[in-house]
Amino acid sequence: MAEVKKKIKPGAIEAHAEELAIVVHYEVQEVSTQSDGSQKVISKEPGEKKISVKSLSEKTNVPLLATEIIEKCKLIHPSKAGQVEELLYQLQSRGGGGGADAKAKPAAKPAAASPAKSAAAAPPPPSNVAQSPQKPGQPPSTPSKKPPAAAGAPAPMLNGKPAPKAQSRLDAEAEERADLQARRQAQAMQIFKMQQKQYEQAYMNKLDEYIEGLYEEEMPKKVRATGMIAQLFRNTENFEVLLSHETLMQTLSRVLREDGKRSIDLCTNIISVFFSVSNFTQFHGLIMQNQVGALTMDLIDLEIKRTEHRASEENISPAMVAQKALEASQGQVTLSEREKKLLALIQKQDRLLYIAFYMLLNLSEDIEVERKMKKKNIVVYLVKMLERSNVELLILATTFLKKLSIYKENKETMSSCKIVEKLMKFVPVLNDVLLMSVLRLLHNLSFDHSLRDDMVKHGLIPKAVELMMVPRFQPVVLGLLYHISMEDKYKSLFTFTDCLNKMYDMLMRVQADLRNTPELIALAVNLTQNPRNAETMCEGDRFDKMMRRAFQTCDELMFKVLRNLSQQEGINIKRRFGPYVEQLVTLLRAPDITAELFVEVLGCLANLYIPEFDFLGLVRKHDLLTFLATYAQPGAVDDDILLEVVMFVGVLCNEGTAPLIVSSGLVTTLFQLMGDKKEDDEFVLQIAFTFHKFLLHDETRASLLTNTQQVVFYLVDLLQDKNKEVRRVADQCLDIIMDTDEEWAVQIRNLKFESFNQEWLDVVSQPAGGMAAHAGRQRNGYDDETEVDYSGGDGYYNIGDQRLVADFDDLGTNGGTWGPGDEGLQGGYEGNYDGYDEEELRQGYAM
Repeated sequence: MAEVKKKIKPGAIEAHAEELAIVVHYEVQEVSTQSDGSQKVISKEPGEKKISVKSLSEKTNVPLLATEIIEKCKLIHPSKAGQVEELLYQLQSRGGGGGADAKAKPAAKPAAASPAKSAAAAPPPPSNVAQSPQKPGQPPSTPSKKPPAAAGAPAPMLNGKPAPKAQSRLDAEAEERADLQARRQAQAMQIFKMQQKQYEQAYMNKLDEYIEGLYEEEMPKKVRATGMIAQLFRNTENFEVLLSHETLMQTLSRVLREDGKRSIDLCTNIISVFFSVSNFTQFHGLIMQNQVGALTMDLIDLEIKRTEHRASEENISPAMVAQKALEASQGQVTLSEREKKLLALIQKQDRLLYIAFYMLLNLSEDIEVERKMKKKNIVVYLVKMLERSNVELLILATTFLKKLSIYKENKETMSSCKIVEKLMKFVPVLNDVLLMSVLRLLHNLSFDHSLRDDMVKHGLIPKAVELMMVPRFQPVVLGLLYHISMEDKYKSLFTFTDCLNKMYDMLMRVQADLRNTPELIALAVNLTQNPRNAETMCEGDRFDKMMRRAFQTCDELMFKVLRNLSQQEGINIKRRFGPYVEQLVTLLRAPDITAELFVEVLGCLANLYIPEFDFLGLVRKHDLLTFLATYAQPGAVDDDILLEVVMFVGVLCNEGTAPLIVSSGLVTTLFQLMGDKKEDDEFVLQIAFTFHKFLLHDETRASLLTNTQQVVFYLVDLLQDKNKEVRRVADQCLDIIMDTDEEWAVQIRNLKFESFNQEWLDVVSQPAGGMAAHAGRQRNGYDDETEVDYSGGDGYYNIGDQRLVADFDDLGTNGGTWGPGDEGLQGGYEGNYDGYDEEELRQGYAM
């Protein structure tokens, strides 16, 4: 009589649409077990279970909460921990104050339009209407760190579609991982079915018979026995009986060890058994206990060597066989019997390698096990898989390599195997899943600068640019291009592709906050640092559209791109900012501007040295110097804002604004600031450059030299600075002072002499005792311990074994000169030196 049991089959897990809860779907099945061991589903009834979360704030430990949910809910398998975490993060981002309370809160009214944005979009106010300036001594109001509220902001758009937010992107990646896992499982099931075609249906009540077949001497009987056991392991309901068997797992591992090299079907059947078990983390210890991981690695090594041997002997590779099989399927060629057998063997080998690597991927969840795999060259074996043609095996290999690539040692091994060269043939490829897997692996590898060089060498930039507009690949491709753009030597290569045009279009299509597309804005910021790229971005009416877009959204990231454009040396790009300078100043003085936006706007203005611009009118209209003087006080604002203030003062200084700069007190303030920031090279350089601008005009030069007389001595000290640019600017400043003030010119010459000859001056200024002490250093090979004998009365003295002249005045009769009439040396020298020419005498001086 048939026995009927109820079984629960877990299904999908999802976040509740309204409540702070996770919903688990399941199915209640009535299963009838026949007398022969076969099972049949009689009825199915769907159901769901709601798991409520009491509170989910930003401080909640999401991974710990996910573990607790899995432990309490038997319907969720431990392998679903990552999916549960993603759902909890999704609920957290939705606003998880807590169940009913969160639902009861009324919807907030839209905030009023930001004054900063209104001021930016509107024309500048008339000159007779000005904001009341702060007093110079009063500390400025630091720009708010909180961004201004926006009224009814539209949803972010990218390429006409909603741009993915940070959390939705996590959801997309989690969904992609789930799809990959489902694809791998489907491929494994397909392999199982192909293996199962060779055998009849297996039954649990015949287990002992199958086990006895493992001890047969004939290989076909062993293969059949392993195939029947593999069938039983595909049903997880049989695990309790199979895994509790005393000798089954040990016998299978022994057969694999002893006979695995003799039959590829035997290997596939046994490894598929352990693969089925490896899908459950709690059974990994059982697999490792029987050393199946090491045996599998040995079998992989054997199959790779067989392939290499076949390729060397017959000059044919798996890729070549696959290509010929494809041509045969299209009727272009006909396969020979040898090629058919070879194709069948390669297909069997691919199935074995797929199951083997999939099992190792499951086991690599344990970092210690992964480390052991690394020692047995798992990375090398996986890279070799890239030479094969089986798409599913390629997807599995690239996925496994991506997991391993986060460790430096593995990445170095991949580099030595020339992985980039092997991956580039898959960019692009028709299979989207394989292409995405390859791009993600390349993205991981692109953190290494040497591998980035390989990618550029093999032409990745133009290939990746072609994929920029494909929504599915967009985040990964942009991230990959961003990593390459970090190298200054590669920035100019983007000019010769369509990247800048596509990047501009994407920037203009993103609505609201550019933070929703971090890879895009990061790439734009990097590329606009290059002069050629900057010129391309400003072609036609692009620049004006970007400026209007920046003022409409008040997005600090868009202003960061514009700031990069403004710092280019070409005057033509700077002049394009001219019509927008007043709007920039108006936005800068908006009361609710954020600190991030303040820095970017001020940075744009600090780069805009436009000779013909009326800076005097700008300063008077907006009382700009008083505004900047309040921010220039040490400690009033952050250093990044303070540095931009210094640079902007230098830009504003000209013949017309010089008297106003003096009256604002900025000359004295900047001198004090130089003393406070003397350890910061960037501050010293920018303040020195601003002083250079001050020295070009009479009023500011007089104030600098009169009220801050120490500035000259400070500039002289900077001539010895380790920074080359600081030395150059300081020297230019001193040259201007020397050209305009003769009294200072004399002092500066003396100070420069003292600065460059300080060591010599220290020596000669010492008293006699100090000179003797200084002379104690070893010179010309003699030291203080060498005995000097002055006892000779013939004008000579001895040092060691050498006899030296005591006084050069004794050498001749012409007051110490040596001429034809001298007899000091020549008189006692009877050698003939008339036979030497000038060149030979020179050579004789070379010591």
